[in-house]
Amino acid sequence: MTSMTTLPNSRIVSDADLARAAAAGDRGALAGIYNRYAGPLHAYCVGILRDRHAASDCVQEVFCTATTELPKLRDADKLRPWLYAIARRSALRAASGRRREAAFDEMPDHAATGPGPFTLTARNELAQLIAQAAQGLSERDRQVLDLAYHRGLAGSELAQALGLSYDSTKKLLQRLRDTVERSLGALLVARRAARHGCPQLAADLSGWDQQFTVLMRKRIARHIDSCPTCDEYRRSALNAVALLGGGVLDKVS
Repeated sequence: MTSMTTLPNSRIVSDADLARAAAAGDRGALAGIYNRYAGPLHAYCVGILRDRHAASDCVQEVFCTATTELPKLRDADKLRPWLYAIARRSALRAASGRRREAAFDEMPDHAATGPGPFTLTARNELAQLIAQAAQGLSERDRQVLDLAYHRGLAGSELAQALGLSYDSTKKLLQRLRDTVERSLGALLVARRAARHGCPQLAADLSGWDQQFTVLMRKRIARHIDSCPTCDEYRRSALNAVALLGGGVLDKVS
């Protein structure tokens, strides 16, 4: 005898429909959730752990948890942030257990032609620039940026994934937006230190290996704060990025 399904007879099934059906015991619905989210969740965990095998273990844990805990999900519309919250906890536990710093993996690569600042000729190059600037953020900031920018979580969904209140998340995002802007500005100034007329910064960075870290971001940012030449260049550089359509500063808000 064929088992009954609680899913509606529709080609496109919403997250809420899948969640309710899976909570009611529909194994096909659980498989549908897996097919929809296993890939994105794996990419998210790779971004934290930098280890594909460890990320796979986390995804397996997510769906083991979902199998038993879905009936307790009070709002079926919140399936996506609920899954990301489970994945985040699992990945952070794995990172802590291995005593290894989590790292931001990659930013989305939006390829598009067109003019850009500082010889950038395509937006995919800008995406790579933003990815490098993200390396100047703390581990926690990189994780939040990943969820907000790369995974597209916002508002109450992002708050749930982070385990924070909506108001706390808004404050966190505003601070993160400022930090991302500061990091991107520092990177842009550093990359062209020898060309924009600041001998001191050019000399300070003469042996720089082009690896952008939290310490390097803070060091360059402090210099910019005390150097009118570099501060003016930073402002013009960020304005050019905004005109190109960097978008990251608008999405992190």
